[in-house]
Amino acid sequence: MAEPATTKIHQGFSYRLDPTPEQRRLLAGHTGAARFCHNFLLGLVLDNWEEARVAKEAGREVTKEHYLGTRQLDLQRLWYERRHEVAAWYQENSSSTYNYAQLHLARAFTNFYQGRSRVPKFKRKGRAESFTLASGATRLVDSHHVRLSRIGEIKTYESMRKLHRHLSRGTGRVTSVTISERRGQFHLAFSVEVTRTLRVVRGPERVIGVDVGISTLYTGATPQGEWVLSVANPRNYQKNEQRLARAQRRASRRQGPRGGVAPSNRWKRANLQVQRIHADITNARKNLIHETTTHLTKNYDLIVIEDLNVRGMLKNHKLAKHISDAAWGEFTRQLEYKAAWYGARVVKADRFFASSKTCSSCGVVKATLPLGVRTFHCGVCDRSIDRDLNAAINLARWASTQESNPTSAGTHSVAGRGGEVRPCRHNIDDPAHPDEASTEALTLVGV
Repeated sequence: MAEPATTKIHQGFSYRLDPTPEQRRLLAGHTGAARFCHNFLLGLVLDNWEEARVAKEAGREVTKEHYLGTRQLDLQRLWYERRHEVAAWYQENSSSTYNYAQLHLARAFTNFYQGRSRVPKFKRKGRAESFTLASGATRLVDSHHVRLSRIGEIKTYESMRKLHRHLSRGTGRVTSVTISERRGQFHLAFSVEVTRTLRVVRGPERVIGVDVGISTLYTGATPQGEWVLSVANPRNYQKNEQRLARAQRRASRRQGPRGGVAPSNRWKRANLQVQRIHADITNARKNLIHETTTHLTKNYDLIVIEDLNVRGMLKNHKLAKHISDAAWGEFTRQLEYKAAWYGARVVKADRFFASSKTCSSCGVVKATLPLGVRTFHCGVCDRSIDRDLNAAINLARWASTQESNPTSAGTHSVAGRGGEVRPCRHNIDDPAHPDEASTEALTLVGV
């Protein structure tokens, strides 16, 4: 019997650290060293470019040899030549801290040359502080302790047992470790090469259409009209909006950072409270999305979703805040990569498919359906049904009329690309399913 196929993927494992005061000082020293190395090398390159520009304006010839190289080896050579005079303390920190700072700066220059980003910028203290260590500079002691080079053994708040099991049985290999400081807390992120057994792609026996919305975050239904998923929108941002506004007003009354003036300690404490509220909102939102996407990819073979133009929808300033809080893009992203893990498939319906305006019973398409109308009423067959449920049923049935590839896991997108794209009509002659209006046996996720 043939052995199951395997593949290697890169997966992130993030944990919050619980360092001692001395370890916090050492961690802050490493972040400062990475920032100094980045700023020093960037300053050398930008000064070199400025000298070349002045020479050209003066009419002098400037050759390629005049320019400093921006590849990692070139930046590494510059650092080795100058580190003794500009950073006599460099040996206090792990060498991989500087190596990864040079690698990240070299990638930033590459992105600039290829038009993917602007010129690299200098890093500011207290903003996006982080440093990266090589895999050899870290070691998991047990499921709650990790040893970092030059820092020592640090405790983590969360259990690392999942990562520890991967490393113990040889199905995971740490490639790098990034330590970042956010909202006064240090977080440890492992980049791990995980060996996964390829799941056999399941046949489309269990199909679900998922309609995303604002009042109800996710509504799922089968092609037979069974209502199987309903996730209420927790409105994480709106619930914390007043609390956040008070914290922001408090911070605005303090002496914040401005040109030539250092922020006061009272502002730092007030601003930290603002950042923690934002963190609470983000964590709650991501947790619900993780729960929902894992449930869908583990329990359904084919998941049909809408191909939404979220960027265009955000131009509606009356709904932009609510759409951003719903995080539909993150929902789609997680569905796509988890589908490959669990052998499911994600299909994006045609962007111009009128899932909400089409009657799931007779297939008639309404000309208009305002957002405020939450019940779909068909003027032809006189059927009334929840608007989101109607859309989810239509999405579930949409996949049956499209060409799909049943041999590969992952995502299949069949969005319209120009030309005349007309709404599809499905099962127009079929009678309505008796369970289409049922509200029993709902799967409530995160409630």
